[in-house]
Amino acid sequence: MTAVRASFLMTIFIGHAFWSGNSYSNVPQQVKKESIKQVLTYCVDPDWMPYEAIRANKHVGLSADYVRLIEKYSNVDFKLVVTESWNETLQRLQDGSCEAAAMLNRTPERDAYLAFSKPFFNAENVFVTNSSIAYVSGYSSIGDRKLGLVRGYRHEEYVQRYYPELNILLVDTEAKGLLALSAGKVDVLVGSMLSVTSHIQKFGLGDLKISGLAKPHDLLSMGVIKRRADMLNEINQAIDAISEAEHVELFRQWNQVKVIDEVDYRLFVGLAATFIVLVCLVAWRNHYVVKFNRTLMVKNELLESLQEELLEKNSQLEFLSNRDPLTSLYNRNYMVQRCEQEIAMANRFEQPNCLILFDIDHFKVINDNHGHSIGDEVICTLCELVTEQIREIDVLARWGGEEFLILCPRSTLNEAEILAKRIQTVVAGHHFDIVEHITCSFGLAQYQPKESFVKWFDRTDNAMYQAKKQGRNRVVRES
Repeated sequence: MTAVRASFLMTIFIGHAFWSGNSYSNVPQQVKKESIKQVLTYCVDPDWMPYEAIRANKHVGLSADYVRLIEKYSNVDFKLVVTESWNETLQRLQDGSCEAAAMLNRTPERDAYLAFSKPFFNAENVFVTNSSIAYVSGYSSIGDRKLGLVRGYRHEEYVQRYYPELNILLVDTEAKGLLALSAGKVDVLVGSMLSVTSHIQKFGLGDLKISGLAKPHDLLSMGVIKRRADMLNEINQAIDAISEAEHVELFRQWNQVKVIDEVDYRLFVGLAATFIVLVCLVAWRNHYVVKFNRTLMVKNELLESLQEELLEKNSQLEFLSNRDPLTSLYNRNYMVQRCEQEIAMANRFEQPNCLILFDIDHFKVINDNHGHSIGDEVICTLCELVTEQIREIDVLARWGGEEFLILCPRSTLNEAEILAKRIQTVVAGHHFDIVEHITCSFGLAQYQPKESFVKWFDRTDNAMYQAKKQGRNRVVRES
């Protein structure tokens, strides 16, 4: 798998990437400056790129950049404790010889010896298979296949608790798991999307592919041993101080990483020396060696071309599964998953979230009078107008027909109402080709603690119905 596929997959993932802080504020944060910094030792997973790793006894990867930002905005001085494996890192956290973990998921088992900061990065986990398996919808669809899990990672604990009947093989790292999958030792492997795509490209495992999303997804925080839990307030304040621009820059930097294999030139030197000896002894064999090398080069180029074509087809299928074919907006399936994730975040951190549901008034008249092709043009133009009004963290989806749904994370009902009225004004004032002017009716509802998505959406739908009932072209909040 090449970096092309990894880069494309993460364009989907960016809709899920989470960072803390209020995106409505553009006020720069001030770096804390104090005379004496508190020292906190920490460990990482030594082989989990691009998230984190140990290279030449140095901490590298995405979490290394976040550690530097937290140091910048806090009074904490982090000191790395080098470990050889993730299991050693977990053991050091349990015995207290390491006081913090830079980036990990929260689990019931880890709650026994760690206290966790606010999450600062959200990433998807995936099912990886060979090309013979078309799609894996979830753990329940694995059946009798052998499932590979990384020892000590959260999914080991999750699967043993909720799917004890599955046939599991534990591996030391995601890289070893992918090699085991390619060798046929396991049928399905669970891994993080960023690191899996990086390893597949690095090892040239073109026979492997991503076949589905594996819940639960990563909600990555910093973990601190209970004895040093007093440091969490300082760390959380630093996480809040990280700007949205800094989060985006880190994501773009590590999303665009190209894995470059280092070439061992000793083999080429040996072959060259052997070739020189053979030329001196048997000059006539030179012709056959040259011919063989040329044939090999042509076949390698053909193989790379076929692999790129296959990856492009897989990328197109991935895009179509989450996008509306007419407008290229997210579809209903994707929006439901995204809302469920925001609900989980809201229940944990008590953050406000709002839904805006709107549709085009008298759209049937447009189709009846001008035809469906003109109706499609109206829908596409409307989508462009609305996209220009929403924030980067807002999610716009075509819910069905002429209905559209906007998810407004970390937004109160008043803030969502301001956005809806702005969209209402822009749409009503725009001159559309042929139909000239249209209006929309808007319904708004704020998420209530512990309610399901269905109930939240029903309240939003009822508010839009009231907008229709009151004469259309208006914004109605939930009562």
